[in-house]
Amino acid sequence: MKELMVVAQSEGHFLLQGDLNRDTVPNSRQPLQELIKFHQSTPSKSATLDMSGIVHADTTGLAWLLNLLKDCQQRNIELEIVGTPETLVNLAKISDVDALLSLQ
Repeated sequence: MKELMVVAQSEGHFLLQGDLNRDTVPNSRQPLQELIKFHQSTPSKSATLDMSGIVHADTTGLAWLLNLLKDCQQRNIELEIVGTPETLVNLAKISDVDALLSLQ
């Protein structure tokens, strides 16, 4: 199991790394906290979350991602998701939430 963490790569661009699953998600608020810090420190209202560092994802990770997007919307942060692992894209399609995520 690889711990879920977010790495700020450049202004407004964050890399999500590790496992996005039932073992790592329950108490993971770090990505949202990093996005909020960025949002408070810059006039920009948009950020990019690169998910190419995700090793393993499951339905718990998908639910976490939906909640992250909801939390960002409530804080007026536009979050673009890129580099989504194929397994997560497939889970989103099966769950019929791929349109909500605008996955790339």
